[in-house]
Amino acid sequence: MKMNLFANQVFITIFIVIIFIGIMLTFGQISQNTGIIIIKNNYLNQQFMYQIMLFSLAVISIIITYFLNKNNFKLYFSIGNISSKATELTLFGIKNGDSWLKTGVLLSIFISLGTCVFMYFPLSQSQPDFTNFGFAFLWIILYSLTNSLAEEMIFRMGIVSPLAGIIEPKYIYMISAILFGLPHLAGMPSGFVGAIMAGILGYVLSKSMYETQGVFWAWFIHFIQDIIIFSVLYLMNTKNVY
Repeated sequence: MKMNLFANQVFITIFIVIIFIGIMLTFGQISQNTGIIIIKNNYLNQQFMYQIMLFSLAVISIIITYFLNKNNFKLYFSIGNISSKATELTLFGIKNGDSWLKTGVLLSIFISLGTCVFMYFPLSQSQPDFTNFGFAFLWIILYSLTNSLAEEMIFRMGIVSPLAGIIEPKYIYMISAILFGLPHLAGMPSGFVGAIMAGILGYVLSKSMYETQGVFWAWFIHFIQDIIIFSVLYLMNTKNVY
């Protein structure tokens, strides 16, 4: 009976996140066709509409996550212990007992460098116009904040919180990695390589949430990546905007 309850919890958690992924994929199309103009720049305006819809979905996710496992929700829905001890992850040079304060800072730097390299190639072919970038960057910071927080609520909080204590941590990380990588087949970074990159990132971020019992490092690392990605996407779209 206990095994059935655990299996049901895992199935329900995965099913809910998959439903959210499907909804998120429709948001991109909807945001292009609302007819509502808040910002004259087409790209920034589209993102404004998208972020409103995404944040609303994140609120729904938070409510569902609370009812899936109330005790875990109270534990993980916090900043957490940003200096707690990490367990080994050789791929990223994380050793047993490393402080997440040190690990989080290093991951923020090196993952960001990898994102910059990946995003440089499409940017270099777009002949971007930097004229209005100063104004746009204020919106980019806002979108990066909302996007990273919303996605962490769905793909990390919505997976780690319901499943912690039910299945082994490595399986929680793998579920988060796969589900986070899937929508990036059509997102940014895009394609198979983009999905793999997002999946690896999802694995690391879910590990950070589990081990620090909080969202801070998962959100912060994600936030920095979104600043880079949104900046490049804006610059790639400027030639079609003005």
